[in-house]
This record gives sequence, structure tokens and C-alpha cells, in this order.
Amino acid sequence: MTFVLVKSFVEVYDSRTDICLSDSVRSKNSESKSKSTSIRSVLYYLCSTHSDCQSLEEYLGIDKFDVGEPSEEFKNLIKQFTRESKPENKKSQEFDNILKKINPSITFTGDQRGGDFEHLFRGNRPDFIWSINNNFYPWNIVSIIEKKSNIIRQNDISQMLEYLRSIVKVFPERKYAIECLTNYKRIIFGKVSIINDKFQYERFSSDNVLENFWKFLHCNKNHLGYVQFSIPNVFEIKSLLGSGANAMVYRISYNNIEYAMKISNKMSRKEYDIVQQMKGYMNISDLDYKTIEIDVQEGFILSNPVGTMIKNDDICKKKYIIQILKQLAIVQKTGYVHRDIRIHNIILDRNDYAYLIDWNSSTFNGFKGEYEGAFITASTPVLKQYSSSNGKQVSSYYADDWISIIYMILLSRCSKDKKKDLQIHAGDGIAYELIIDRREILENKAILPNETDLLNYNKEVIDCLYEIELERENLTNIDDLYKRCMKLIEAMLKYGLVS
Repeated sequence: MTFVLVKSFVEVYDSRTDICLSDSVRSKNSESKSKSTSIRSVLYYLCSTHSDCQSLEEYLGIDKFDVGEPSEEFKNLIKQFTRESKPENKKSQEFDNILKKINPSITFTGDQRGGDFEHLFRGNRPDFIWSINNNFYPWNIVSIIEKKSNIIRQNDISQMLEYLRSIVKVFPERKYAIECLTNYKRIIFGKVSIINDKFQYERFSSDNVLENFWKFLHCNKNHLGYVQFSIPNVFEIKSLLGSGANAMVYRISYNNIEYAMKISNKMSRKEYDIVQQMKGYMNISDLDYKTIEIDVQEGFILSNPVGTMIKNDDICKKKYIIQILKQLAIVQKTGYVHRDIRIHNIILDRNDYAYLIDWNSSTFNGFKGEYEGAFITASTPVLKQYSSSNGKQVSSYYADDWISIIYMILLSRCSKDKKKDLQIHAGDGIAYELIIDRREILENKAILPNETDLLNYNKEVIDCLYEIELERENLTNIDDLYKRCMKLIEAMLKYGLVS
């Protein structure tokens, strides 16, 4: 275990790659907050580079920056906090009062909870947020200020970089964001940029806290990477539906119809194009299956119906499984592999119909390259290739989606403790540990309602599943894949795993 972790750290550090830590390497809905959090704190720091800039102006790319001398009140505050050991909440209150005088757009958020804030920062709470208004939508945030009473450690810097990443990844067209972290004796500025669809992490530090902090507080918001963005008035935001690694999804009303609207840095039309091809295929083939509807309005991607994420008990129901299988068959007959099939990407609408959503990870059959997709429910060959290539050379075949569906159903039956173990492995990006633990879970009698069925279950379900994995590259007939998957479903029904 230790060897694998150290090896991963070196690979990530050397390549300056993005950090993939979750059930899906794109989406963090299933992220473990225990072991993977500590490992992530090391990884973000290792992925960052230290800037050799000589001044804050050079770091920000500003030719001339004349903001005058720091006020006496600000000087006294920094001196006071440097030498006094006050409780942190007391310092926050005093700091908030001074900061508001200097920059009214900065608000203390150390006690903020719920809503967009909770989803955006994954339950963490930055000390101060610089925002253009009091609504903490990602596209309103200019920057963040973090403060520490003691020594600034690697995980503090990592947390700063993670906050910035959280903002940039869901802020449309924003190229970078900058934040500052200080313990009043030293100040560190972090920068997270998106370059060629990859995150890059950089930091600049200085012992001249007074001067650099004063300059930072007087920055033009554009100097910190902020770009103007707003939601058109024709869209009424009702609520936040959820968030992933690269997007936040809102329930909105448009022309008196409810839609789900995805907000992300890239604002891709990929899902719209795929769904249009699915509809075209169904029209030509005279099929009348339900699939998610996606439209483009005012440059935004809107999807309908707006459902709720399917529950573990429901994903084991045959009627929902068949609905998903039919949608999968349609998209694959247009040439796509979904790659991100898992419980978080299946919703139920008000009419009790299951929909497969989130097609942004999709690629073509036979693709080999960087992996974006499910982790816990990924096929074994995918996980092995992910491990051996650090996620860079992973193949994609039609069979992988059908395999993921079976894994998804079976794993919904395991205990919470077992799921947590798998989520930790996924959060740490340790594919081989996941393969071993998943196999043990699925081949163990505890997964069955009747333990005496274990021998026949392993023969009719698990062995057949592994056969599909071995043959995955050659399985290109979608109708045959559908039949083989349905045969597994019928066997699972017989053993009480499906109802």
C-alpha cells in the first residue's frame, strides 16, 4: 500500500497532471472524506510550483500598481495579530471589521453553511470570500482569503489551491483564480489555472505581509482572474440540484417549464449533440423509447425532465434496469460509449421513469487515451489500464458500459462499510486495491439474501460477468450485449438481487 501511494505521488508531481480522486474521476459525489482527504492535501501541494517572481505585481502580471501606503489601522491590526495569541474567532471578527472598511466586497464566511456554498467547497468553509454580491454563486466569487494563527503547513496551502480549483472548474470561461493565505508573519498567494483543459497550480510567498496584503485588497478583480458572467433573466434559478468535479447543476424555470441547467467552465454542447443523434436514430428506426431531452437556449444547455437521483433500492428493480438498458443500447448504436455509468448518473422523474444522464465523458468504441469516467463501477480491464498508465492510456469499449451496469446493481447490495472501503480506494485513485476488494465483496455469500445460493450465483452471474470482461474488445454487436446483460439480470432476479 505505501509503495503504491508514493509511486502515485511521484507520477503526479512529475507530470503536473490534474488530480483524479473520486468514484468518477470527473465527479466527486461519492468521494470519501477520510483517508482520501489527507492524501489529496499532499497531492495538491506536490502538484504546485513555486513562482520565482520578485513581487506581487510581477506575479499578477501588473505593470504598475500604486495603491498608496497601508492605513495606520491596518498596520496596527497586523502588528497586533503578529504578537498576540487571541482566539481565532475573535481575530476573525476584528479582521472582518477592518477588511470591510478597506474592501466592502469581502465577507467573513467561516461560519457559512448550506446551499451553493456547501456544494462548492465540499463542506469546507473558507475564512473570507471576496464576492461581487451576497449570493455565493460560483460566478460571483472574485477571490478567497484564508488566515492561520500558527505555522502555515503544506495542507493549508493545498486547501487554498483546492478552494481555487473549486471556483475555476465551475466558473464559465474563467481561466484562473488567485487567493491569499497568511498567518500575519508570512503571506502566500495561490493561483489555479486551466490551460489546455488541465489544471495547473502555482504559489508565490513573501515575508512582506503588510505591503502585499494591502496591495491584494486593492486589486482590480480582473487582476485576480475574474470575468463577467451572469445568468440571463429569462432563467429563474429555483434551487441547486447537485455538483460534480466540473459542474454545478441548478433547477431553473424557463417559459414556465422546469429544466436542469449545468454550469461549468467549459459549457460544452457535447451532451446536446449526443442526444440529438440518439433522437435521429430512433426516428429512423421507428423506436419510441424515452431518453433525456436536451435543448440549447441563450447559449445554455437545458435538460428535461428534472428528476431525483435514483436510490439503492430502486436501482435493483427490473423495470428501471430495462429502461436504462434500452437507452444505453440507443446511444451505443450511434457509436458512443458512456463511460460514467453509476448510480449518481441515473435519475427518476415524476412519472416513475429512469433516465441515464451526463454524457460528457462519452467517447467512441475502441478509444484509448485519458480516462474520464466511473471508477468503482468501471470494468476490471479499465481499472488495470488506469493503474498501469496513471489514467493516461485507458481503452473504451461498448462492453464496459454493460459491465458497469451489472457492477452498479450488485454493489448497491453491499454493506455501508464495504461501500466506504471502495470509496476510499476510489478517492485515493488506487485501482488495484479496488479490484481486489470489489471481487471479494461480490464473491462473498454476504451479498446474497440466501447464502446457500453462493455456488450457483458465482457460476451464473460472476463468472459470466468476468467472461464479458475478457471478451470486451470483440463485443461490438449491441443487441448481443443487451441479451447477455439481460441474461445476467434474470439470474440476479432468481437469486433475489433484483426485484
